[in-house]
Amino acid sequence: MAKMTERLGAASPRRLSETIERLEAALRMGGDLVRLKEKQLAQNSAHWLEKLRRRLAPALLSLEERLMGAEEAAQALLDKRLPALAAKQRLAFRKLRQDLRRAEGLLDRQGRMKPGAALSAQAEGRLDALLKSQQAERDALNERLLKEARDSRPAPGAIQEARAAYEKARADADRRMDELKSTLAQKDAAALAAYRNKQERKAESLRRALAKKQAALAAVGPGARDALPPDVTLRLDGLSMAFGGLRAVDNLSFDVKKGEIFGLIGPNGAGKTTVFNCITQFYKPTGGDILYRTREGGVLALNHYQVHDVITKGIVRTFQNVEVVGELSILENLLVAAHRQYHSGLFRQMFNTRRVREEEQVIRARALEVLQYCGLSALRDLPPVGQPYGVLKRIELARTLMAGANLIILDEPAAGLNDQETVELTHLIRKIQKDFDATIFLVEHNMGLVMGLCDHICAISFGKKLAYGTPEEIQNDPAVQEAYLGTSDKRELEAV
Repeated sequence: MAKMTERLGAASPRRLSETIERLEAALRMGGDLVRLKEKQLAQNSAHWLEKLRRRLAPALLSLEERLMGAEEAAQALLDKRLPALAAKQRLAFRKLRQDLRRAEGLLDRQGRMKPGAALSAQAEGRLDALLKSQQAERDALNERLLKEARDSRPAPGAIQEARAAYEKARADADRRMDELKSTLAQKDAAALAAYRNKQERKAESLRRALAKKQAALAAVGPGARDALPPDVTLRLDGLSMAFGGLRAVDNLSFDVKKGEIFGLIGPNGAGKTTVFNCITQFYKPTGGDILYRTREGGVLALNHYQVHDVITKGIVRTFQNVEVVGELSILENLLVAAHRQYHSGLFRQMFNTRRVREEEQVIRARALEVLQYCGLSALRDLPPVGQPYGVLKRIELARTLMAGANLIILDEPAAGLNDQETVELTHLIRKIQKDFDATIFLVEHNMGLVMGLCDHICAISFGKKLAYGTPEEIQNDPAVQEAYLGTSDKRELEAV
């Protein structure tokens, strides 16, 4: 990576920014690999400890059963043998029932019961007789095990000896577990230290290259970081978007501060989604500038980027209509969302090199963590098709987290949700803002959600800004009340 940056020489600000992003991604990948290695070592140690525990358990259980009462020991034996007997009896019952149905002509050609068909009283009697015989068989097994348990109890004088044997075996088992745990801990610590040192050497080389490119970028554009105040993530400066003679957005300007939840509101057709499309470069604005501060502090003019490059800058959006890949599982939908995080080239992919395998391991681990965070772990292998709409909304939010979002743009996130799902979504959005230090920019018609969730709000109408301020200031603004309701009654706006 360092050699690659040396060959670039004097490059344009955009080329330098892209190189810096790749170096930063490589640094993050190194840190994730260390955490993944630590987790894998812990899982491997837990596997070997569990394997030893299972090997020691039968002998301990046998000694422990000798110290039990007869009834307790019989029940322990019954619990071990009953599942197999119950499964055998269940199959016998089903076979007899199917044979009786077939003999009485109650099944169609596919082996299913005909509508309204029922077994005769004689057949039902045979089934009841089988159930009674099976219950008798279970009772007989219980009696036999109880007799065996009573016969195998140690004599009163031998109980103390049996207890001593159990205590000795228990202590020996604990000693062997502790020895293995200590050995594995030492081995894991050495392996992790060696792996961490290896990754640190790589990281040091990347940091040197990164510092050099950052200095080169500062020399090319020394005022770039001063284009935005340090507390602003996104600035729209005179943004305009015209479709022929229709001006969907007209000289719109506002700031979205770092780490806040910002709302854009307006009546239907006000141009809210058009603003989103301009930010993410689905539409190329016909006027104005869009400035964005990355998580690393760089300032970008998004007007100069293509739509497929915007996601690499930490800007991720959702859409009014849920867009999921129905043929893939929920986990695979998240992996698709991380496709721009793969930096291995075609050659490495063809030969499935170690770097490719490491990237896949890290990204899959990230996806599993995000699924757990969003409460989707139990559904990870299921397709999204057929899931409740609230689950689909959570999948969309999970995909934004997988993309490493710094600025999350939500287009009507509560559309189609019931009251309970809206409350859950609100809590999740707040949690994401806090835990991921993300800036959230949303469009929403649910005024209750907007007023209760957002730190600042911009109201627009026919593409023009009406008001900007806190939720209380927006509620009290006569221009907003007039645009929404044709009235200046604040109570009606709160009820929308």
